[in-house]
Amino acid sequence: MLPLGGVAAALLFLCSPGAHFLAYPYSEALFALALAAGLAAVQSERLGAAALAGAAASATRSPGVAMALALVGQAPRRLRNWAAAAVALAGLIAFMIWCHGQYGDALAFMHIQVYHRRHLSLLGPLVAFFAFETDPDYYLVTIACLFVAVKMIRRTPAWRWVTAWFLLLLPLATGTLQAMIRYQAVNLPLLCGVPNLFSARAFRWLLAAALVLMLFEAFLFGKGIGHN
Repeated sequence: MLPLGGVAAALLFLCSPGAHFLAYPYSEALFALALAAGLAAVQSERLGAAALAGAAASATRSPGVAMALALVGQAPRRLRNWAAAAVALAGLIAFMIWCHGQYGDALAFMHIQVYHRRHLSLLGPLVAFFAFETDPDYYLVTIACLFVAVKMIRRTPAWRWVTAWFLLLLPLATGTLQAMIRYQAVNLPLLCGVPNLFSARAFRWLLAAALVLMLFEAFLFGKGIGHN
């Protein structure tokens, strides 16, 4: 097992293949901050802080509802967990109200995905894998994330692997692997699970490989090649 798992997870977060997107004007950096604060609060059972961080995460990006899953998935499940989960959804609800007033459509942020050929469906993950419309690096990152997510089921608390799976399956359910590298760069529950699954030596090799791939992705993006 690797010592200083928190430090190791932070290094992997900074070196993950999509980490360069944290430096661009996307919502990922703010989302990662809110999500990290919320997960740390859940870990220490500070449900009020977790709820507020979850509200910030769900207001920043709709996948932030994963914080509500973390709160209700924490054992033992108590009424205050459900109350905190409801507060965590407040950010998304507030954004939906804003969308309704601004565009006349509370789900405008979902409906606009049609223009990017994204449609949520139960068979979306299968469609995404067999569409063969993305480059091999998308498959590499997605398969690696699936491998880690499966291993986490028996080695991490339920609230952690449930949120990791949610943040992995939600973009896959849209029927495409496009942007999976970017999205999984902020799948913090998944990244935090990695140090617990590998020996120190294996983790160092994994970290080096992730850094090389991240530099490659940043180079392609900088050249205007649409790798996101």
